[in-house]
Amino acid sequence: MPVPDVRPATEARPDALLELVHSARKELVARGESITSSWVEEAANDLKAGRQVGWTIPGRGLAFASSRPTRTFAHVHVADDSDDVEVAEALLAVLIAHFGTLVPRLESGVSGLSEEAESTLAERFLRVPGASILLRARMERLVPPALPGPPLADPPGFERTSVRSIPVAALAELDWRSFQGTPDERLVADTVEEDRQSLEEILNGRIGRFLEEASCALLRDGRELVGGILVSEHDPRTAVVLDLLVEPSERRKGIGRFLLLWGLRALTALGYSSVRLWVTEANRPARALYDSLGFSVSGRSRIFRYEREGGGSAAHPQTAA
Repeated sequence: MPVPDVRPATEARPDALLELVHSARKELVARGESITSSWVEEAANDLKAGRQVGWTIPGRGLAFASSRPTRTFAHVHVADDSDDVEVAEALLAVLIAHFGTLVPRLESGVSGLSEEAESTLAERFLRVPGASILLRARMERLVPPALPGPPLADPPGFERTSVRSIPVAALAELDWRSFQGTPDERLVADTVEEDRQSLEEILNGRIGRFLEEASCALLRDGRELVGGILVSEHDPRTAVVLDLLVEPSERRKGIGRFLLLWGLRALTALGYSSVRLWVTEANRPARALYDSLGFSVSGRSRIFRYEREGGGSAAHPQTAA
């Protein structure tokens, strides 16, 4: 079988590139990602102008990426439900070839393939030295109807406050500590500074409209930050828990459960009908918490990870609480 014709995105026709980016967004939104419609034209323009690195296989697939000092985040999309494993494999190969010597780690999502085709791609990808797969589960539940009685009481010795009242640097420090030593240690960030940047994207609505009324921070004795929950809007009926933070020394004391229950009650008041989140399959304590609160798996995705020798290990959201 001939090798697919991979070309730099700067060489693509603008209309063809726009169509591929639109196809990628459509697939990602269908699987539960929060991506604004304005992103399509912005991304296509950036790829065409070379402001973002990318490649296309004309009419068949698209890959794009952005780099940080320690890793590259990428995405591969196969167009038109073709289940063309060769297209995805060729695009992953060009990502590895381009970034493999520049940064320690490459992480890429893949869209547009059926589960069977993506499994085939994963089997082939794992033959590459330095390759691994991280399996993630999307979990959802209905937002409960309004419950009678007083609002959910804060745990004794703790009080809630708005996320906006906490310096982002303090949130990032807690977020970083929350995930150290877990299966999700460095999925989103390799440093506290990168964690801060990710939190700023959430707070600034870059991953869907931030829902301040359904998000909160938890303080002990009114001053020590020990927990928090950050929630955004996916669509007018669906909310997304993007981050759940718990001080490691406070794990398994019910703080994560309280924060999720409080968020569910807030979403009831706001009129949302469902809520979702993502969890790493290997993170069993977190998965058990979500199971116990009525969340169930509604989809899965893989992160295709390539790590050059000596590059370190990876992982992140959401952990045991």
